[in-house]
Amino acid sequence: MQSQITRREFVSSLSISLLAAPLLACSGQKAVNAPAVVDHSRERLPYTNGFGSMPCSKCIAPPSMLARITIADAAEPGDRLVMSGTIFQPDGKTPADGVVLYVYHTDNTGYYSKDDDPYNPRLRGWMKTGPDGKYEFDTIKPAPYPHRTTPAHVHAQIYSDKIPEYGIDEYWFEGDRFINDAQKKLLLTGRGGPGSIVKLSRDANGVLQGSRDILLDQPA
Repeated sequence: MQSQITRREFVSSLSISLLAAPLLACSGQKAVNAPAVVDHSRERLPYTNGFGSMPCSKCIAPPSMLARITIADAAEPGDRLVMSGTIFQPDGKTPADGVVLYVYHTDNTGYYSKDDDPYNPRLRGWMKTGPDGKYEFDTIKPAPYPHRTTPAHVHAQIYSDKIPEYGIDEYWFEGDRFINDAQKKLLLTGRGGPGSIVKLSRDANGVLQGSRDILLDQPA
């Protein structure tokens, strides 16, 4: 008899749980408009399976790519920024032809998108180098994450038909108040070359200009 009562109690509690689940889900949906706590713990993944900085799992690369692109159009709020450079083979001298550089970053409020989804960032773009190895992207200077001390940055990944995709150190900006020795030790690996902290200057039109050369990994 005790066994039957226990079973009934179990079934009853399970039914209550199943009935409560939709209510809890609805309750969660009502809170969507409340300020969300964003989990940035995945912003850098270990260098496993060819990936460094978090890949854009919801992004699809265009069928054709140029070496120079515009990511943020003229209507995008923020300080205009043009970043350029050359991607070199591991010897540091030979320009790397046919290499794709994928970059993405936050807007001028520090968010990736309306839902702040770093797996589907709004400001993103792909470049493919020619024989001179050069690249350039025209965008806005990203803002750091709100309520955090991570320096403002641009995520970057590299791949080609001969190179598995992997992340390189983010683009940081010289003079950022959040750049310190602790942050460098925590987030910078040297992958992509030593120039990831970029010095910015303004051209005659007031547009920020930066340059970073990228060094490919030695083949495995």
